[in-house]
Amino acid sequence: MIKTLWEEMKREFRRSESQYKVALALLNHGLSIRVVRRGVERRVRIYLGSIEIPYKSLAEACGVDWRTVKSALDKISKNPFLREFFENIENAGPFFRGVVDKLGYRCIVVETKVDKPGIIAYVTRLLADKNVNILQVIAEHPLISTPPKLHIIIEGEVPGEVIPQILKHEAISKISVY
Repeated sequence: MIKTLWEEMKREFRRSESQYKVALALLNHGLSIRVVRRGVERRVRIYLGSIEIPYKSLAEACGVDWRTVKSALDKISKNPFLREFFENIENAGPFFRGVVDKLGYRCIVVETKVDKPGIIAYVTRLLADKNVNILQVIAEHPLISTPPKLHIIIEGEVPGEVIPQILKHEAISKISVY
């Protein structure tokens, strides 16, 4: 499915890097679209959950003109695969990485060399075995982030002996804790 998404996005936006940038921004932020019809007028709207995002705001974030956003959204809405995808994508909610210090939490960032099954289970099992309470796990998608990272927000401190154990996994290249 994700390879089809990438292929479809590249095919649809092959002639416009700036429109492709808009589509990537929608994807990276979990922004959805809705096609709204009022009489003969048809407009594609952008949403973060139930909050409507103005074209101008997305345009500024992407470094493009609002008309580029409109053109990209029109292309998405006319492509059945992309329309269904972007109508149904959801934002995953708050990510506490930037505020762990304010909440008394820690963030373990695990960088991987390759994408393979069991990495999340391996790391979370090691933490659970040390009675560490995991509050949040965010895994970056390997086709969106290079290299992909696993962010684990925990209560309390990271037991020192867990770090070397985590690094024993053949797919894990680096760990940071903050």
